Amino acid sequence: MNSLMWGVATAVVVTVSGLVLQVNTVLVVVTAAAAVSAVLAFLHPKTGLAILFGWIAAADLLKRLLFLGVAPGGPPPSETEYFWMLILPDLILFALLIRAGYGVLRTRRLPFSPNAMDILVAAYFGWCLLTVLNPTFPLAVRLAGFKWSGIYILIFFIVREQDSRGRDWLVPLRGVVVAGGVAAAAYGLYQAAFGFRDFEMEWLESGLTQLGGGEGGLGLTISYLGIVRPFSIFASHEQFGWFLAFALLIMLTAPRRSPLQWAMIVLLALALARTLSRSAWVFLAGGLGLVTVLALYSRRKKLSVEAVSVGLVFLIAVAFWSQRPIEEQGQVENPYSERATTLGTYAWRIYSFEQLLQDPQWRRPFGNGIGSMWVAWRMGAEGTKNPDERILSHIGSVDQIYELGWVGFLIFLAAVGTIAVKGVKRLRRLPEDSQRLLIVGLSVVLAVVLANSTVATVLMFRPIAAPFWVALGMAAGALAQPEQGITVEPMSSS
Repeated sequence: MNSLMWGVATAVVVTVSGLVLQVNTVLVVVTAAAAVSAVLAFLHPKTGLAILFGWIAAADLLKRLLFLGVAPGGPPPSETEYFWMLILPDLILFALLIRAGYGVLRTRRLPFSPNAMDILVAAYFGWCLLTVLNPTFPLAVRLAGFKWSGIYILIFFIVREQDSRGRDWLVPLRGVVVAGGVAAAAYGLYQAAFGFRDFEMEWLESGLTQLGGGEGGLGLTISYLGIVRPFSIFASHEQFGWFLAFALLIMLTAPRRSPLQWAMIVLLALALARTLSRSAWVFLAGGLGLVTVLALYSRRKKLSVEAVSVGLVFLIAVAFWSQRPIEEQGQVENPYSERATTLGTYAWRIYSFEQLLQDPQWRRPFGNGIGSMWVAWRMGAEGTKNPDERILSHIGSVDQIYELGWVGFLIFLAAVGTIAVKGVKRLRRLPEDSQRLLIVGLSVVLAVVLANSTVATVLMFRPIAAPFWVALGMAAGALAQPEQGITVEPMSSS
């Protein structure tokens, strides 16, 4: 009997060892790290959002590191391995949701009193979930679409739950976002100066990303007019730029700015300007402009001066790159200025609005199902393979109408409109710390909606969707605080 047991154990060890040896080493290590991070987020929920954003910043770099884990002469990473790396941050999100659910079951009460804002966001999440049942496109498209955009709405409720127990979650989150932005900025500037590493070129040429040009070329997305747009540790220059802009804006939630922080602002601005992502520029400009206006309205002159100062630093950064004699492939005298002022894909954006007005299939009341725009195209669903059949929208609000229909889009607008109206109404009556959070949170939300409705498709990208829902939760949490002159006992932490 003992011999049989030893034989079985030996067979199991040999089989498992063989499987491990066949799996990419980087995949094994990173998966184990994600599992540990999820446990830490569950045990210490106040740092959970910070852990989540650390993984959001790192996920796209980690997927490229898969190419370092390939044995010499071995096969490249498979699509399964590649996309598995991309879902690892969701483990932390689910750990936070489980912890919040555990707290509700233990105390038998919600940690905060739901208001109109919470109900509207819950309705929007519910509608996104319902559109998974829409039969217009294959189920795989709808499930992938919900994964890439729908689940991150739940971050709003995590922020609300955390904020109802105190502001301990904000400091580590802000620190991770800024640290991640600074690290990404430094590496992005390195890419701009020295080009991409071998494993990054292997990724670009692998066919697993739409960013590369294939056959050793960088493609127009990266290298139009001969100037390379760095993507740093993110999936694209656009997501890189948006994360940097969010880092600059969330820094304004802190009441003071040290010389080191100003140095970080300069680095973030330099890298953001170098991304040549005009949508990220619009987002930053809109966010800083709204912070300035709302700060003046609430008589917070210091905050308005800080917002204007950050804007001036960014303009100086753009001027710096515009004046540098960058010689690449000898195509233009200053490729940076040429690239920054080239309209390019705006023809696609005009097309998107035309299709919305002319084609009834683009404006169905109940939509075509979540994921039916970009995800359907990415997965090669029927009707998306030939560019003549459907040119992709480059406008986020058009995407929402196409995917979620007028019903979903109007619920979204109702949620944004509610926070905007209520925020402006109560802004002057809140304590200073809540005012600052409301101003920055509301500015981020409205700036995302502005850019998403004019120049970009952004809410389907995790590094942009997650900051949006954090900002919305932050603004809603600030509004839920008592007004000046009124104090209440904070709820105890579970």
